[in-house]
Amino acid sequence: MARERNRRDRNEKETAEVVRSYAIDEMTKGNIWTYEPEDIHRMLIDVMMTNKYKENKAHYHNIIRPVFDVHFINRDDEEKVANLLAQDYQVLSSPDYDGTNAIAIRKHKIKKITDLTLENIFHMTPQEVLNLIDDNMGTGWKGLPLAIQDIIQAAFTVDCCEMPASAMHRVGGIIDRRKADGYDVLEILRGSWVEGVFLKEKPKMEKPRFEVLVDGKRQSRDEDDDIDDEDDDIDDGGIDADDPDDDDDDEMDEEPNEAEATLEDIDAIENAADDDDE
Repeated sequence: MARERNRRDRNEKETAEVVRSYAIDEMTKGNIWTYEPEDIHRMLIDVMMTNKYKENKAHYHNIIRPVFDVHFINRDDEEKVANLLAQDYQVLSSPDYDGTNAIAIRKHKIKKITDLTLENIFHMTPQEVLNLIDDNMGTGWKGLPLAIQDIIQAAFTVDCCEMPASAMHRVGGIIDRRKADGYDVLEILRGSWVEGVFLKEKPKMEKPRFEVLVDGKRQSRDEDDDIDDEDDDIDDGGIDADDPDDDDDDEMDEEPNEAEATLEDIDAIENAADDDDE
């Protein structure tokens, strides 16, 4: 029985890998954030010795490059391999290709609020976004540039308010209600007041599809399928001169807005004031 289950699991794994090997043709700038370095490695080695890769190399790399750093290297160069490993690359073997026999791959990390884009925001959790806001020099939600707010609001429903801590934390108050509605919560101290930032994911929308005629044949495409502006080739070897990890984490330097009471829960604020008078 156990032997049969193991064989079935192995067959399912092999089948999954076979299906995955064809995913490079489905790779777009909209879904590239769903892949991991191992996926990129597998897809590249599946096609890199074929004419399809030679003909579409620039196209593939233009999609991969905004999310992954990719270098084709020789594993025999131990110094280079060690340097790449120290920079959090994965160095994975590949067939001999133009004097190389390995691919070094590193996925870009979203480390600060300005790293958010309309492509990656849909692949983040509310808590991950709140952590970025919390780490952003205390600007809170209202101190974020409108462009960043728009990116976040494309994927999340956002609510923000400021009120005394006693009102914010009262039983049945805004925090309890927002949590009951499925929001994640960030609290930022503003003296004796608290700024509350509440996020929850918007419902996933089915992407509309339409059909186009190409050479007399009907093809179905997603509405947001991208057309590359350029088909420049990715650097096939060596480390880029400007390593993204060497960049300073230039966090937002805007001053936070003055705290203002919101109309929401005004009864709770008045109750809190009465309690203080007593």
